[in-house]
Amino acid sequence: MKEGSSTIALSVPASNNGLEFPVVEQPTAAVELETKLDQARGDLLELRRRQEELERQKGELEELRRKQEEYSRGRAEMLDNLTRGLVTLEREQIESQRLAELCGKTMTAFRDYKDRIEAINDQEWNSVTLRPELSRALAVIQDSRLEYNRARTKLDCLNPGANQPAAVVESAPKPLIDQRELIRYALIGAAASAPLIIAGTIWLIVLVATHAR
Repeated sequence: MKEGSSTIALSVPASNNGLEFPVVEQPTAAVELETKLDQARGDLLELRRRQEELERQKGELEELRRKQEEYSRGRAEMLDNLTRGLVTLEREQIESQRLAELCGKTMTAFRDYKDRIEAINDQEWNSVTLRPELSRALAVIQDSRLEYNRARTKLDCLNPGANQPAAVVESAPKPLIDQRELIRYALIGAAASAPLIIAGTIWLIVLVATHAR
């Protein structure tokens, strides 16, 4: 055996000439065990590295799935919100355009009647023109009133108090009876009862006198 080696060298003698032929050294059991342990350690490290890699890939896939689900939910949510919002805005736009047109026509009519009313010069009326001028002026006033009332039925802005809650009408407290009235009623009652009191007293005196005899 070689010194410092864990293998055993064997030699085989020759058949006739006495020469020996060396053969391959065979490892001992300890060396084989150590080799297997080293291989097992290497395999374990590889498995751990592979496990870490798989865990990393698993985390990435889970994060990817979470983002896909978030995208799907967000897409459906925002498509629904935006669609309903567009419908509402289109409806409001149409209503706003209609309201703007109505306000424009109403403003034109109001300005026209305002100018016509302001153009009435009642200071120049005399006894001759009073009747026809007054009739024309009243006709303008009546037409402007009809236009104003018609506009109020179409435009809520001309009815500022329409959407406000009605004020609660508090019932007025009943006035208390004056003390002087109480005294007056007491005196009236005493005066009305005085004849009865006097008559009863006289009757009581007569009754006592009769029994005393």
